[in-house]
Amino acid sequence: MLYTKKALQMGAIAVGLAAFAGQSSLAESAKKEDSKPSVRTETMQVMPELTMASHFVGVPYNRSGVSVSIINPEEFQKAGIETLTGALSQTPGVFTLDGGGTWQRGSVSNTVIRGMNKDTYTLTMVDGMRISDANMSGNKLLGITNLFTVGNVEVVKGAQGAVFGSGAIGGVVAMDTPQGEGDPVTRIFAEAGSFGSFNSYVTSSGKIKKLSYFVGVGFETTENDPSIYPAIYDNRTGMNDFRQWQEAVRLGYDINDKVKVSFTYRRLDSYFEYPTPYVDYNQWPSVPDPHLYNTEDKNRSNLVTGRVDAEISKLWSTSFMVGHYNMDYSCHTPGFDFQPNVMRNRRFQAEWRNALTWNKEWKTIAGMAWDRSDYMSENNYVAKDEWQSTLAFFAEQMWSPTDSFDASVALRLEHDSVWNNHFTWRYSNSWKVTGKDSPTRIFGSVGSGFRAPTWFEQYAANYGYVGNPDLDVSKSLGGDLGVEQRLADGHYASVTGFWTRINDEIGTKSVGTWPNSYTTYANYSHRTSYGVEVAFKGQFKDAWNSGYYANYTFTMPKRDSIGKYETIQMANTARHTVNAEVYTSPVEKLTVGFGVTAAMGRTDYNYARLDNFFTARLFARYQATDNVSLHVRLENLFDQKFIMTNDYNFGPREARGFGIFGGVTVEF
Repeated sequence: MLYTKKALQMGAIAVGLAAFAGQSSLAESAKKEDSKPSVRTETMQVMPELTMASHFVGVPYNRSGVSVSIINPEEFQKAGIETLTGALSQTPGVFTLDGGGTWQRGSVSNTVIRGMNKDTYTLTMVDGMRISDANMSGNKLLGITNLFTVGNVEVVKGAQGAVFGSGAIGGVVAMDTPQGEGDPVTRIFAEAGSFGSFNSYVTSSGKIKKLSYFVGVGFETTENDPSIYPAIYDNRTGMNDFRQWQEAVRLGYDINDKVKVSFTYRRLDSYFEYPTPYVDYNQWPSVPDPHLYNTEDKNRSNLVTGRVDAEISKLWSTSFMVGHYNMDYSCHTPGFDFQPNVMRNRRFQAEWRNALTWNKEWKTIAGMAWDRSDYMSENNYVAKDEWQSTLAFFAEQMWSPTDSFDASVALRLEHDSVWNNHFTWRYSNSWKVTGKDSPTRIFGSVGSGFRAPTWFEQYAANYGYVGNPDLDVSKSLGGDLGVEQRLADGHYASVTGFWTRINDEIGTKSVGTWPNSYTTYANYSHRTSYGVEVAFKGQFKDAWNSGYYANYTFTMPKRDSIGKYETIQMANTARHTVNAEVYTSPVEKLTVGFGVTAAMGRTDYNYARLDNFFTARLFARYQATDNVSLHVRLENLFDQKFIMTNDYNFGPREARGFGIFGGVTVEF
């Protein structure tokens, strides 16, 4: 109740601020004949217009050869999907679970792009800032972020080292704070439902003359589903409690029609409590049963960026960005203060990009980037406080000889204060087979990537782990080739084949036998992942405003486990994933939909096989008035019971059961 009361108080403050911001625009809109609030249409954009993250500059989606999926948060929210992991789980080539790796809000996300199962293989970007690298995980952020304060999200797949640098072996998840545009709009959202869940947010956005703005604040709390621990479930409280605040601000100002400045600020404060055992190893094995306690995870982060975009001439455009990110994480079990587990990360980043448009056919992008990162980690076995800096020079040459063919070559040279120099490259092209308006497009890319060993992999001294300071950098080469076909007006299908090979892949290695055994890290000869993505998406232009999407991904992620012939499927991966959704409006103002998610050929953290699973969801939205809409969603519709993972301490962990949630959105 304390957090709910605080949420209502903060929500009221946010509404007041939003209303104040909206009042400034009333003087302008009062001069117009129609000053009634506008309601956004429910139509779906079948294919995206632009991709902003797959190149150094924005490129029309159908002119990029890079494999990219673009997530529109508003579309997913209308379908009852409110979390970033929920949207990612519906994306071709991505395997993750809504709410995190245990399907519980607050848990760390295991986001796997095309079989690349480590967070060090997937780079997370927010507002142009690198949130993850070898020592800073982005999976916590991916697991707990909602879609209310996020603009478009792009999943750029394949080795992207040439554009993003280290850590982009499997791909990149890039997101931005929304940019205000059009008449001021304020939204208030509130939802409650199963598992003691309550979710709310307030946003206000728009553009007033030369000033654009977005302000958002959200609060979420849930008890999750404690019955997923069948071995210890005893109706205890606090077994999976999660709550968090998220705030986001974006301001933009047009100095003139040639120069624009922008500023973003994001804050996240989360708390997750979950059961954990404690064993006095001095008495082991005479006391084999662990005592059960609740562990508290606390995560706080702040992100600030500033940016200037200027058109110097018709030939030359330039952009300069600076940013600072900090993250404080602690894992604490009350009563065991002698076991600290804290991490503090700080990063400062600066980047300068220049675009030279020589003519209609040729465009060159060139620039440089610098960042400094500080890492502090402490537990009862080891303490590290390190820093490193990176200086990078990059360039991309784009060539469009005709309206039907586009190609680009990207190059990047990085100098790291710890890992010296690394060179990465990428080639991509897109070809509209029979002309500018062709219904058939062939696209593909090939490129390289790398990632350095983490501090933990080099110097671990935690219980059961010993680091290896002689580890080498892992390097990758990957590519894809796809065909996108317009089946009819508003209906598209695509098939994309992909592969990635990592040399000197870093993995775990067991040494010795109990009780003198331990786990260390080693460079294996190689690791490969290959597969195919098939996607359908469309909208029927009928009175019912019906639409659908369906995705299937086959991935074979393997590692050469002994340096010769034996191969194993990588941990926390799935060979087959299926996602589908249909929606329609049988009566005016009502939209209903049905969606399914399935995964087969799954493994857990120890490479062991897991159950195939199939879940279904049902959602409905009713536009009661021009300003008020009501919604309801049913998750795990058939209450499917299956094993999510084999917990090391508690044995098999079951999926979250059936849940029902409902709420209201007010817009003015």
